[in-house]
Amino acid sequence: MPSVWLLVGMVFAAASTASAASSASSSAADLLPSPAALSQKVEVRASAFVPYYTYHGDLKVSGFVKVVGAGILSTASQTLSWRLSNVDPTCVTPPAAGADPNACGIHIHEGKDCAGNAGEHFYNKALVSTDPWHAVKLLAVEGSSGDWSASGGSAKVITGLSMVEVLGHTMVVHNSSGVRIACSVVG
Repeated sequence: MPSVWLLVGMVFAAASTASAASSASSSAADLLPSPAALSQKVEVRASAFVPYYTYHGDLKVSGFVKVVGAGILSTASQTLSWRLSNVDPTCVTPPAAGADPNACGIHIHEGKDCAGNAGEHFYNKALVSTDPWHAVKLLAVEGSSGDWSASGGSAKVITGLSMVEVLGHTMVVHNSSGVRIACSVVG
């Protein structure tokens, strides 16, 4: 995360230098980034998946989930796309009505490491009234060597969170029963 702060610092420093060069009478407001600059898309990944700390099954998820953030406040969102291997083969079809809402899900959670409980789904409850993560599902496809993967999926999730807030939180992959099977950290 230090590189993110460095980047933000460089943006402010660049804005400060450019502003000072163009006018010696700049106000503090002139040095802040515009709302358009704040809503620019930012992309990070969650990779290096490990088994969820309570999962002892045979699935060893690998690959990555790309997270692209955009917007501010109530429009802040993360769009997830993924290329994962060794996912649950029973996620070959969308979960049935009435299935666990986490079934075959890929979600950002409140936790900040994979050594313990990842906590609840991560979103700004003051800006988003219902859990937006339940809609994010992967579909498994059998590969030529008999392995099961999921790729090409994409889901936009309005979380009310900026990418700075999302960085460092856990990304969890669930099986078809909603069990947490794999974990990584966004960043």
